Formats: sequence, structure tokens, C-alpha cells
Amino acid sequence: MEQKPQDKKKKHSFSFYLLFSMIVLILCIVGFLTINDYLYTKDNFERESHLLQVQTEQNIRGSLHFKDAASNFFDDFLNDEMNKGLNALHQEYERAGRNPASMNLSRIRAELGTDYDVYIIDESGIIIETTYGPELGMDFKTIPYFYEYLTKIRNQDGFFPDRIVRELKGAGKFRKFAYMPTVDHNYILELGLTGQNIILMSQTEDEKGTIAQIVAVNPYIESFRVFNSMGRKTDDNTIPGEPALTYISQAIRTQSDVQIPDPEHSRIFRYLFVDMKKDQYGSDPSRIVEITYSTKLIDDALTRLLFFHLLVAVFAILLGCLLALVISRRVTRPIQEIVSDAEIIANGNLDHKIRPMENKEFAVLGTSINTMVDSLNSASRKVKDDAIFQREMITRLPVGIFIKTAEDGRYVFWNDACEEIFHLPASTVLGKTDRQLFPADNVAAIEKEDRHLFLNRNEVRNKIISGKYLGDRIIHMIIVPIFDSGGTPQFIMGISKDVSHENINLKMDLLFSITRQDILDNLSVIMSHLERAQLKNTHDDMQKFFDKTIGSIESIRNQISYMRALQELGLVSPKWQSVREAFHDAVKLLPDNRLDIRTEVGTVEIFADPLLPRVFYTLLDNSLRTGGRTISAISLTARIENKTLHIVYEDNGPGIPAAEKEKMFETGYDQGTYQGFFLIKELLGFTHLLIRENGLYGGGVRFEIEVPEDKFRILP
Repeated sequence: MEQKPQDKKKKHSFSFYLLFSMIVLILCIVGFLTINDYLYTKDNFERESHLLQVQTEQNIRGSLHFKDAASNFFDDFLNDEMNKGLNALHQEYERAGRNPASMNLSRIRAELGTDYDVYIIDESGIIIETTYGPELGMDFKTIPYFYEYLTKIRNQDGFFPDRIVRELKGAGKFRKFAYMPTVDHNYILELGLTGQNIILMSQTEDEKGTIAQIVAVNPYIESFRVFNSMGRKTDDNTIPGEPALTYISQAIRTQSDVQIPDPEHSRIFRYLFVDMKKDQYGSDPSRIVEITYSTKLIDDALTRLLFFHLLVAVFAILLGCLLALVISRRVTRPIQEIVSDAEIIANGNLDHKIRPMENKEFAVLGTSINTMVDSLNSASRKVKDDAIFQREMITRLPVGIFIKTAEDGRYVFWNDACEEIFHLPASTVLGKTDRQLFPADNVAAIEKEDRHLFLNRNEVRNKIISGKYLGDRIIHMIIVPIFDSGGTPQFIMGISKDVSHENINLKMDLLFSITRQDILDNLSVIMSHLERAQLKNTHDDMQKFFDKTIGSIESIRNQISYMRALQELGLVSPKWQSVREAFHDAVKLLPDNRLDIRTEVGTVEIFADPLLPRVFYTLLDNSLRTGGRTISAISLTARIENKTLHIVYEDNGPGIPAAEKEKMFETGYDQGTYQGFFLIKELLGFTHLLIRENGLYGGGVRFEIEVPEDKFRILP
């Protein structure tokens, strides 16, 4: 009964407070309109300046193309005169016995006129003789595209006129050039014509003046400069400084416009590439126009507009803060009470309750939180029970399972099977990192693999590991990255299984299968020789076939002996093996032959599967089967290149067609001509060795085995 007065107290809904919030919303709308006005004005300025920029640049390109058309007309007018001059020069070349050093170039120049200069260019693109001293020894290889043009015309016949361009050396005069190859195509005869008419025609003042008139109507342009395709200014033939030279070179190289913003100085640099190159001419009269645009006019106008808008915004914010202060006092107090109670619950006290609220909506919220806490309390107990069950189940699984943190790589879980596989108790592993547990040469590979997993979050890594610290065992391991809901890496989980026994059985099955096939092939050869021997009448003929049969029998005996040796040694772990000895063991398995087999590998050893001799035998057997009578020599060599050992196997047989080079290493291809190559690829790949065939068909096989730096060593 004592609580009735409190119950009669009016509880306001959240809508009551929302009414006051609408006032703040109005201010936000005013602010939005202000920002929209600013952006609209800014967009208008930028659109206007962009349209003006496009129009200006189109006009500049049009004016340059128009001037280029006029220059072409003048060029064509001079071509006939220069063609006659080159014919006279060619006659002098023939008179001098086709020896440039014996030519009287001064006489030719005097006959043609003092406005002409004569040049002789050799096949290396160097001016070896000329009447114009500054360009003697000029090397056109420094201008690759022009040297390519000169080489092309030197190998042809005829007259090749060029454009009016500036000379690269000397006073930088304007000249019109023309070329004619000698009849023996050893040299290029060149004429360079200058003179008052050419100088007047090529003056850049008109070009610069025309562009100046165009840019004058654009208030956003501060300045401009014009450059030729060699990166030199067209008015004084000078090379600009950095960074302009870099941007001009970029425009010339890409043959496109380049734009460089300079916000610090309210500028934009535009380098217009005006393409005027024509295929029939060697010179490139293209222009690069540097235009400096100023954004200061726009920035100043927008600054004034922004200042006005800021005054309006400040007034709106002050009014909004005043209203928000009044509203927040009524809204935040119950929220703070709920937050205070929620913090107590979050700290683990699930028996704590949210205190009663006066506001109806917050009262409903408090009741909902209390209901949620009760549900969490029940769920927490169930999760703990499930966690205990899962941990016990995982601990007793027959495969090794471990978990380590992504942050520092410390192990947080290590089940019983891991203890058995790695011979490390959980008490030793938990809380430690790979660097504290495993050999240093293995840690780098593990850390690299972990980083790769986090960069490729959907990848699940399968791998086979073996090493001295594992003994003669092979472990199959699956590595899985674990991320939280936000995509942040949390853990790395590994699942391990000892597959040493399965690996032995797999290798033995593969080896038995191939050895069985080799024995059957040899038996087929023996039967063929015996049948053919029955058809012979003389003792000598029969003896030849019996000798061949004995060779096949010897091969079968070697195959069986090799299998017995492998069974005694074991096929579990890779080991260091002499390449020379492994190859010699493979040669012993071959039937009697007259091949010249050479081995030049030195004392190198590689870390490879125990079946390494089988790899070499497969290569040798392939040479015998596919080479037939055409093969007479086989070699095995080795070289070190970029810290990688390359073991090269070659023969002088017919080689392997290009279409077979990749297929022969695929699984299931053993039914074809090339047998056993899938097996040797797998055996080598077990220790990260690669094999490929890169010989030329018709020139013998060439198998190359690449051995990484840490998988080979050279004995003294």
C-alpha cells in the first residue's frame, strides 16, 4: 500500500522526449541545406572551369594541327629539289668507289648551295662524314625510334624525305632533312637544308602567339610553355629543369596527356600531348604543351561561401546544444542507471538485476535485460558443460590436434595424440612458441606458412613433414586459420596424423607396379629374341640372339636386386644422397647397351627421397625405349645458378614433342609412350625438387631438376 503514491506518478513515454529532439532535427535539416548549397556552388564552379579547360585544350590542339598542315605543304615543295641533290651525292659515292672517306663532300655542298649540309651515316647509326662539324660522330642509337627508322630505310631503296626540325647539336637551327640509302645498303646519304625561308616557316613565335591568344580567354590559366618531342622548348631549344622534364618525358613515352595536381600552391599542371607524327617521316614534330591552371579563384569564392555557412552553422549548433542539454538530462539519467547495472552484470554477477525505471520505455528495457540475463545464466552453464565435453572428446581423439594463438603463436591446446606423435608432453608445449620447441631451421618455414594462411583466410593447408627430430616418420598435417566474426585472426588449428606406414605401402605399391612392368617388358624382349633365334640356321646367328637375351635377363636380375636393397634400407624419410652414385646405381639396372653415358656432377649431394636412383632409371629407360637405334650418348651435368642447383639430363635421341611435355607428368598418363614420369615428379616434389622437360623436339631430351638452396651441398 505504501507504493501507491509512487505508482500514481505519471510515467512519460519516449515520444515526449522525441518532440524536443525534432527541434534539433530541424537544425540538422538547415545544416544539410547549407552544405548542399555549398556543394552545388562548388560543383558549378568546377564544371564551368572544366568546360573552359576542355574548350581551350581543343583549340590549342586544332591550332597546332593547322600549323602542321601548312608545314607539310612547304615540306612537299622542297622534296623534288632535295631528291636531285641526293642523286648527285649518290653519284659522288659511286665515283669514290663506295668509300665515304674518299668522297668530296665540300664540292657537293658547293654545287648544291651553302644552305645545304651533307651527312654520311653508317649501319651503326653514327654520322661518320659531314660538312657540318658539330654533328660529326652523332650517334642515333641514343634516339631508339629514329635509329629504327634509319635502319629500315637503309635496307630499302628510294628517296625518303623528312620534316623540318631543329638540329640536335650546333646552333639548334631549323633544317629540312632527306635520306637515300646507298645501292649496297651499307650507308645512308643525308642532306640537311637550312635557309631564311625554312627559318621563317619554322618560327615558333606564331605558334606561341596563337596559343597565347587562346589561353588569354581562360581566366584559370597562369602560364604555358611548348616543347617538342625531344623534350626541348620550341622557342629557344633548351631543356627544362625538374620536375617538368620528368612529366614531359612521361607524356612523350606514353603519348598521352599527364596531369599533376599541386594543391599546396593551388595549381594544376597539364601536359598536353599533341600527336603529329606521320609514319612516312622519321622525325616526330609532336608537341607537348605545359599549361598551368590556377584553382585560386575557385578556392577564394568557396572560402567566402564557406565562411558565411560556418556562421549559420555555429548559430545552429549553439541552439542545438542548448536544446540537447535540456533533453539529455532527462534521457541520460535512466540510461546511466541501466549502464551501471549492466556493468555489474558484465563483470560476472549474473544474479544482479536492473533497477526499476520511471520512464515506461526504459522500464520495459530493464525488464527485457533482466530476462536476457536469466537466459544467459542458463546458457552459460550449458556452454561450460559443452566445453568440458568437447575438450575431453578432442583430447582423446586418435589424431593429433593443437591450437596456437595468432597474436604471438603460443600453444593453448595440445591433445594426447600430439604428445604421442611429436614426443612432447602438453606440460612442455602449452604457453610456448615454435621457436622455443622446434629446431631453428624448421621455425622459419612454420612462421612463413602461418603468415600465408592469414593472408588467404579461406585456404586450408595440407602438408607432409619429416625431419631429424621426428625420426624415420612422416606426418600428414592439416593447418586451418580461425577468425573471429570481425575477420580478425585468432587461432591456428592443426590436425596431425602419422602416415609413415601408409607412405611406405604407397611407395612400395608404385615401385612394385613399375618394376613388374619393366620385368614384363624384358620378358617380352627375351621371348621375341628366342622366337627369332629358332628361325636362324647358323650357330653364330643364334649366338647373337642369345647374347641379347642375356642382357635382358641381367636387367631383370638388377631390378630384383634393387628392390631387395630398398626393402632392407626402408623407404620412409628423405636423406642426403650423392647424385653421382644414385645415377650410377640407375645405370646398373639397364640391360646391356653400347651407349656413351657420361656423368659430370662433381661431389654434390641432394636431400631427396630414397627412390632417387629410380628417378634416374626412369629417365634412362625412357631414352632407351623412345630413342631406339638413333640414340648413342647420354649425359648428366650440374650447375649452380642464383643459389639453385640445376641437374640436367640429356640424350641425343629424337626428343619429346611440345604437346607431350606437360601431359607426361600428369597422373594416369603412364599408359602412353612416356611411362613413370608422374611417379618421379611426386618423388622429387616430396622434398620440394622440381623437374621439367625443356629440350627441343628433334634435338634430344633435356630434363632439368631444380634443387633449392637448402636441399643440396657440395662435399670437399
